[in-house]
Amino acid sequence: MGKFFDLDSPLMRVLTRVADIMILNLLTLLFALPLIFEQVFFLYPVYRALMDTPDTVDLQAYLGLIVLAWLAGIICSIPLGPACTGMHYVLLKMVRDEDSYIAKSFFKSFKENFKQGVILQAIKFTVAGILFLDYILMLGRNTIYGYIVIAFSLILYMASLYTFPLLSKFVNTIFGTIKNSFLMAVLALPKTILMAVVTGIPLLILYFFDLRAVPVLILVGIAGPGYLLAMLYNKTFKRFEPKEEDLSEEEELDAAIRKIDEGLENDTEKE
Repeated sequence: MGKFFDLDSPLMRVLTRVADIMILNLLTLLFALPLIFEQVFFLYPVYRALMDTPDTVDLQAYLGLIVLAWLAGIICSIPLGPACTGMHYVLLKMVRDEDSYIAKSFFKSFKENFKQGVILQAIKFTVAGILFLDYILMLGRNTIYGYIVIAFSLILYMASLYTFPLLSKFVNTIFGTIKNSFLMAVLALPKTILMAVVTGIPLLILYFFDLRAVPVLILVGIAGPGYLLAMLYNKTFKRFEPKEEDLSEEEELDAAIRKIDEGLENDTEKE
């Protein structure tokens, strides 16, 4: 029984991993709060209308509120970009069993990718708002344009799943990160579809369990699905990461020096 609760036992490793994901989720959620409060403030009347009369509500009547929520959301979502980048930086380390301090690694990536994370998040929220407004304006009209908007939105959404993971792992320009997001989505297409399904898990939980699911979502609603995403894109990323034989002479020399230093430290510890 004692071995069952040893620090190296499978149970304790799973519990430790779950605890790490909870900590990471709370860190990410902290930077999502401005957007959450802003969206609730503007869109609560729309939510109540959808709950009370879901079959007869006219979203176009609330177009002004939706536009305000979108414009204010662009600003309020700014901290979320670097936070998601930091989250994926830590999650990929978790999946690869690379030791790291959760908060330290999170804020390290947050700081290093802050500018690009902010810009990419603003672009994502702006484009998403435009597509959503187009969809609302097309409601009730029997045109093919509405279906085109839905299809285009799905393509953009699946590509966007790679944006912050790529930013957290690879050094690139903003345009390069966006371009590689689309390429990665196509190259790993079966996994990309599965990733899109995984991101819908919190919405399904909220739909079936209503407000009772809020405590669970607060603890694992963002980082939980993110961990599953990291498991899916991990092997795809490895295909594009530089291998040891691709290192330059200077990088090989630095790696050799680090190995020598590690060897000396181990010898000192043994003595």
